[in-house]
Amino acid sequence: MTPFLWFSLSLRIIGAWTIVTGLEMAVTAFNVARGLSSAAEYSAWAFFNQTVAHLAIGLMLVKFAPMLAQWAYPRSKARPQEESADV
Repeated sequence: MTPFLWFSLSLRIIGAWTIVTGLEMAVTAFNVARGLSSAAEYSAWAFFNQTVAHLAIGLMLVKFAPMLAQWAYPRSKARPQEESADV
């Protein structure tokens, strides 16, 4: 695998992990809203906002990983044409 593909894969892994933490925030928001847990500093809406942000960022990383990788890790002209079909 080329470094570009490794970078793209790592973006997707980070995106998947961000989605998982967003879902954890959703469970925490539910627990605070139902009174099953107490949050001294945060309300259920604060956890809900964090959930939305985590899910949006995670989904963008998973969906647009190749495009983001191209932006951050531009292809050089020395690379063969066959690698462009792998992305």
